[in-house]
Amino acid sequence: MATGDQLYDQMAGGDLGMVGEEFEEYCRKNGLCNLCGTTKTHKREFKLMKKNQWKSLTVESKSDGGFVVYKGYCVQPGCFTLDQARRLLGEIGPGGQDADSIAETISLASTSTIKKMGVKSRLLKKKKKGGSSSSKKKGNDFDGLTGFSSKSRGGKSRSSTRSTVSASGSVSSRISRDDDDRSVGSAMTSNSKVRLSLQHLLKEHSGTLLDLSSTKLHHVHISELVNSLGIASTLNTLILENCKLNDNEIEVLGNGLARDDAVAPIERFSLRANRLGNRGTVSLAAWFKKSKHLTELDLSKNQIGSRGATSTLHAFRDNPNCKIKMLNFAHNEIWDPDDGSFFASNSSLQLLNLEGNFIHDEGVEAIAKGMIRNVDNTNLKHLFLGWNGIGDEGAIQLARMFASNTSLETLGLGENDITSVGARAMLACLASNATLREITGLYHNQIDRKFIIAAVKRLLQSHVEIITDETKEDQRMQAAVEASMSAMDTLAEPIGEKMPAPDEVSESSLDWAEKLYNEGGGTGDGVPPILEITTGTDPKAKQEEVEPLGKSAPPVEEKVKPAATPTPKVDIASEMQGMSFKQMAPPRTKFDRIMVFQAAPLAYFNRNSSLHHAVPLHEFGHEVNILRHVAKDAGKVDAEIEVEAQPATLDNFRMFLEKGTAGVLHFSCHGHPDQLAFENGAGYIDGLQPDALKKIMATSKVPIKLVVVNSFHSGRIGKAFLDAGVPHVVCCHHSEVFRDKASGGFIKNLYRGLAMNKSLKQAFHMAQEAIRVEEITKHIERYVLLPRKPEDEFYHDIPIFYTRTVPELGIADPEYEDDSYRLPPLPRHFMGREVDMYEILEALRADDVVRLGGNRGSGKTAVATAVCRYINFRKKTFKYDNVFWMPPSEHVKPEEDTLFGDLCGLFRKILESDHNVWEDGDVIECRERINIELEGTRSLFAIDTRLFETDAAAQNLEDFLGDLLNSGNALKIILITPSDDLPPEEDTIYLKNLDFKATALLFGEVSRFITPNGCPAAQSSDEFGALMVPPSVAKLQDQTKFSSSRRTELMGHMGGGNPRAIIKAAKQMPASTFIQLIGMANTPEIHVDSAKTLQAAIKRWSGEKEKAVKAKNHLRALDLEKVLNELDAMRSQFRTLDDLIVQEAELQKKLEAAMSSRQYKEGNAIKREILAMKRLIMQEKRAVPDENEQAATDRLADLQVQMQKIMQLANNSFSSLDHLSVDDRVAASFNMGSKYHNCELTISPQSALEYDPGDDMGAIICWTNECCDVTLSEGNKVLMEAGGPNLQRDISSLPGITRTPWGLGKCGTGNAVIVGPGNYDDLLFHCIILAVGPTSRDVDYKPEDEDALHYIKIMLRSCIRSCLILAKHSQVHSIAFPTLTTKMDGATYDTTLLMFFKILVEEARHSDLNRLHITAASENEASKLIAMGVDMGLELA
Repeated sequence: MATGDQLYDQMAGGDLGMVGEEFEEYCRKNGLCNLCGTTKTHKREFKLMKKNQWKSLTVESKSDGGFVVYKGYCVQPGCFTLDQARRLLGEIGPGGQDADSIAETISLASTSTIKKMGVKSRLLKKKKKGGSSSSKKKGNDFDGLTGFSSKSRGGKSRSSTRSTVSASGSVSSRISRDDDDRSVGSAMTSNSKVRLSLQHLLKEHSGTLLDLSSTKLHHVHISELVNSLGIASTLNTLILENCKLNDNEIEVLGNGLARDDAVAPIERFSLRANRLGNRGTVSLAAWFKKSKHLTELDLSKNQIGSRGATSTLHAFRDNPNCKIKMLNFAHNEIWDPDDGSFFASNSSLQLLNLEGNFIHDEGVEAIAKGMIRNVDNTNLKHLFLGWNGIGDEGAIQLARMFASNTSLETLGLGENDITSVGARAMLACLASNATLREITGLYHNQIDRKFIIAAVKRLLQSHVEIITDETKEDQRMQAAVEASMSAMDTLAEPIGEKMPAPDEVSESSLDWAEKLYNEGGGTGDGVPPILEITTGTDPKAKQEEVEPLGKSAPPVEEKVKPAATPTPKVDIASEMQGMSFKQMAPPRTKFDRIMVFQAAPLAYFNRNSSLHHAVPLHEFGHEVNILRHVAKDAGKVDAEIEVEAQPATLDNFRMFLEKGTAGVLHFSCHGHPDQLAFENGAGYIDGLQPDALKKIMATSKVPIKLVVVNSFHSGRIGKAFLDAGVPHVVCCHHSEVFRDKASGGFIKNLYRGLAMNKSLKQAFHMAQEAIRVEEITKHIERYVLLPRKPEDEFYHDIPIFYTRTVPELGIADPEYEDDSYRLPPLPRHFMGREVDMYEILEALRADDVVRLGGNRGSGKTAVATAVCRYINFRKKTFKYDNVFWMPPSEHVKPEEDTLFGDLCGLFRKILESDHNVWEDGDVIECRERINIELEGTRSLFAIDTRLFETDAAAQNLEDFLGDLLNSGNALKIILITPSDDLPPEEDTIYLKNLDFKATALLFGEVSRFITPNGCPAAQSSDEFGALMVPPSVAKLQDQTKFSSSRRTELMGHMGGGNPRAIIKAAKQMPASTFIQLIGMANTPEIHVDSAKTLQAAIKRWSGEKEKAVKAKNHLRALDLEKVLNELDAMRSQFRTLDDLIVQEAELQKKLEAAMSSRQYKEGNAIKREILAMKRLIMQEKRAVPDENEQAATDRLADLQVQMQKIMQLANNSFSSLDHLSVDDRVAASFNMGSKYHNCELTISPQSALEYDPGDDMGAIICWTNECCDVTLSEGNKVLMEAGGPNLQRDISSLPGITRTPWGLGKCGTGNAVIVGPGNYDDLLFHCIILAVGPTSRDVDYKPEDEDALHYIKIMLRSCIRSCLILAKHSQVHSIAFPTLTTKMDGATYDTTLLMFFKILVEEARHSDLNRLHITAASENEASKLIAMGVDMGLELA
């Protein structure tokens, strides 16, 4: 498949390899002659802030004194003549006389005539080159019949002179006529013409063709023709084009053709351009049902409606003996050509032309569904649907047909109403279609040219290559994969079987690594002593921070003071003195290398939504700076480590394995859940399945010793490398943010230890402990060393570096010079712009100049910088020699006498100019040097036009850029514009606001309240994003089509999606507002799309509100009341099903009236309204099942739950938690905590009141409501009685926070308050922590209610964290925690129990607790909890 760059090279050499619209588009954008495509005929007049214009050129020939180009017309041989050019310009008349002597009307007519001559000369030129002859490319099966060709262009067809030879070799009867002369009486009278033709036909009974085109035929002529049909036994082609025939005459002809004595074996029949209507067409259907020979039928340019078309198609459907191959219904009045039955059964039709009708979306749907049903038998190769009012729905139906069709080769869609939405759907389904070669007319729709049409063209080109490459099956399959993965201008859907997923709930959840690949020996986190002790770590090394290297490092941003007092720095060496590791031998070599592969696909195409979705981008430059900085620690052991970074393309990876340049591979990417996400170097994903990785790894010249994976999906990728034979793999979890501080800290300390010749095991533990004591993150379990081994084994106690000799050179070009210092640094916080970057890359393929616009603060500079750095790191793939940023940053100091130095000097003069600098000789000389130095190179310029504030500076810049663009050098320009007020150029890309998720992630990354010890509801940007974006919103394919008051309010508080405003809001938001923001996030998200779903939502949330009021969760009830008010306001937006049906009936009456009065334009609009109304009706019918269906569904669900309980009791197992072990104990103790602080976890079904904290300060958790009324629960009543009056007084004296219509709220859901320490009579503990959980044992939810379970998880985690924070502040070291779940026999009981246990264990593991006692509600529940602990790898005491 030719890439965009290869296409560019072909164009530059004059070998365009393009025809039609693509050819014209290329010539228009490059100012070339649209006939030869090589001669420059126009010069671009470049403007910074105005629409660019093209100025006609006149170029004289140096050899003969004539012209090469005359006023914008190429006058070289094969293009225009000089006289034609002058006539087109109106300088001379048709006879060559001066234009001044000709009347204005004559001049206009002459111009029109000569324009036709120009078009004809162009067609001859193409035919001579062999580029437009469709018969050569696709066969000449359909040549020779007027109105048909194997390629449709613009809905028009040209008749050509025909010479048909009979079977005996004699020339058949025909009448020659000029294509441009269609007058009725141009040759001879009708009588003489008809009689002569019939005589010639019947003479010796050998005529095969009868052509009476452009002859007015009357009833008598048709009668004579019908009588001749009984004798003309050799006649196989009958052409009656433009004969003024009406339905009466056609009925006579149809009856004659259908007679039993009609022996003419007609194969080709044309009634083009007559007055044929439905009645005449129906009369022909009788012959169509009987004919055994007809293969080609042309009924175009008539007045045929749906009835006529349907009768024709059904006649062929019911005639198994007729093998019709070609049908032409173009330019009629057809609305519904078929009910789908013809297309669902026909296997002979190869070409169908329906251009210029009224097919619309519903007609296309019938055709597409019929072809889908007939997918194994249809042979339709060419389908033309232009000029039919087809919209996105029709395009989507065609796309679904593409996915399974294997016959269609050409599709015409010109002059329809398809937008980018429909085109994206076709683009997605084309990935699974390898036969479609051409889609014409895309340019004549409302489709994004640079972003979608170009991608469709590339994909279709790949189909051609796939079809022609039939010699090697393996190569063909690889080409198909590459076409679907890269030619779609995106990363494609997963290919092949999915990667084996670990058993964790989510890779981004708190415990994602706990269950990764435990190889039978994992015994938890304890580290028993081994043999030897080593403490050789430099204490100062811990406190070093990575300083940015080079001039391109970003400036240090202002740091926000943390909400809490930071933990003092801790020396890792002293912390690890109790650990034991093997002493490593001295280095064998003095040089080693780290091979860094970074995969950064920017976007992928989602077939369901037909949209591009972002793949989060990482700060790869910062990562390389970290590695190069810590590699300097190799000097402490008198060694050197080189860090080589390359894009993670499969070619680079194979080259690395073949050369064996390093034993350590660092693989960095965001990743993909189903495959290894390499990249193709141009922004697309290049997926690799695990089995394929094994084959590639088997070719390695030198075995890889260690792979470090830094990715959001690190667990799955690490497992794939482990299965491929890599002995040691480190999985480092990278969150979805641009720069993950925890990930960077772990990598820094890991490689620092390895560089100082520590063992892999020791370096890994050092890295884990470093981020723990620094409190960057407390989730060190996200960093995993594979394979999992017991701590007393020496498997990972080996050196990684300095054990073997590596080649002196890596895989990079030895002459490569890192010139990234020329570019500005990336900001620290950058996210949500991956799709915009991808659009810019695609625009650069199609346009020389790309303008970047957007509101203030939208991040134009950051996006342009990211694009330039992205390309600069991949120059080889993008085929750029230079990437320049102008004007350069202040810190950049260019070398003198270089291209970059000249550019910097010239732009500095332009920037400071107050006059025309091109009058200065030095400036002119500098510009000439630049043009010379740019010759033969490809360069990218990014120019910030906002800095050129004066008129003189802007004008000088325009002149310089115009000169560059017209110089013929291969260069591209990105212009950063001052605002979104730009001309409507195709090359302009506007940066919109960030979407909801990106806004939440950016806010969470910057906010001073979101820290590892900050807000309990969210202590990282990932958690904050999950809080803001519930599953119902996260899984929406197109979030722009759905909004809610919740999202609107949250977006408003977080900056509205503008990056600058988001950062400002996050930094300046006061604590009170942040608390309100968290409260708004806890409000339910509602999604209503029909009247039924609206009623269902009102019913549900009304019930939830009543439950909240009854349970005295008044603050929650207040939030639900807001939701109900919002739902009530929606009533007017959604009509009932009965109302919709009535409105549809009214529209049907309007449509009938419009059709009867032949008001087709109005009828078209009404039919669209009917189609939209039908969709609403179907949506309402599908929205919610009726009460009887719902009751039956509920009964079935209840029965299934009961059966599960019976099976569970019968088998005494945990069937609903099939990944848990079976344990028959009802009480157990575990050792839990970090390597330096142990916490004893006990589980038993005893009452919390019986818990004895011993010598520790003890506390008990009391689950309550938002009013802190503990009297609603029987268990809490017992607690109050045991606590005596002191406890009752302390609880009742708790202050309120919000007054509601139902009472005073004292503690919100997800929070906790503490009473004590105090002397509470018979209680063994001194503190009571009142916690308000998100659920209770009285309620249950459906397992598919993801938002409800998500809310429980978020609030449960917040609640547990609040309890542990209060315990820490009160110096409580021993806590009794009763379980909190949904209804014990409910559908979500096991899910919420597991959720509670995992969160509590994970949070308590990093606390200061000495003892944690979980009190189960029953012995069965205690057994489940113990089984969970064993399964999670907790060490039994």
